[in-house]
Amino acid sequence: MKRARILFGILLAAIITGCSSDDTNPGGSGTGPDYTNINANIGGERYAYRIEMPRLNDDDYFLSRTTMVNDKENITYSISFNSERQHSRWVAFTFNNSNRAKKVGRSDNFRADPDFLGEYTMTNGQIYDKGSNKNIRYQRGHLVASYDRVYSREANEQTFYMSNISPMIDKFNTGLWNDLEYKINKDGEGWGCNPNFADTLYVVKGGTIAEGQYTSKGTCPTVPKYYFMALLRLKGNNYYGIAFWMEHKSSLSGTVADYAISIAELEERTGIDFFCNLKDNLEDAVESTIDKKSWNLY
Repeated sequence: MKRARILFGILLAAIITGCSSDDTNPGGSGTGPDYTNINANIGGERYAYRIEMPRLNDDDYFLSRTTMVNDKENITYSISFNSERQHSRWVAFTFNNSNRAKKVGRSDNFRADPDFLGEYTMTNGQIYDKGSNKNIRYQRGHLVASYDRVYSREANEQTFYMSNISPMIDKFNTGLWNDLEYKINKDGEGWGCNPNFADTLYVVKGGTIAEGQYTSKGTCPTVPKYYFMALLRLKGNNYYGIAFWMEHKSSLSGTVADYAISIAELEERTGIDFFCNLKDNLEDAVESTIDKKSWNLY
């Protein structure tokens, strides 16, 4: 299905010349070796040019969810959603001074997504089914974690849309995957929550939906075989990249550090072009290697 939702029209030239925050492409896409960016997002979708966005897929719907914070529009997260698989391809968001504060608790209000109604998303009953035998098929696993978005009630409730939910095995969701999420959103100390560690943390998360990388089970048309994260840390003028790849199963050995890979390797495994809006020389540098020590992983 071709992308059917164009939220806003914006001229590419306006994006390149009119935006200078750390959420848009540093260096733009001008000429010369320092400005080459042949794989940046093109088209008219608002926010598609932000640093956290992977390359858009023409088979998916793309949209960004927003809230108002101090009379300023703030992006809760963006999503690339595939209606055939009834599952997102990825979600992308940031941690910075506008959204890292902890102000509200978990809403627990799982509900249909008003933008992806009907056959487009899996329902609560397809994923989480308490029958007469009290058997729960899967946990309703957040992609953007509830605790990633607690700077406002509205933002937290947006994480409970079923388009942001993936069928996860209980012990996976509460095991090493949860440990990895905690490294990002731990109060005051997480990679995203500690301003001394990152001015901005760019996050892309997802479960695999490519052919051969998912199964269908029961009423769930798509159960990812793997879950992943790609992270980009901005501190001062320096970028640092790292990625994680975990098999979706009940028992994973080792620690979070054992599942760290380069972003370039994650791109090969998923077919997703992460952080495509960075100018190419910077993108190549941060995606090709990892330094676990710079992420406090030993």
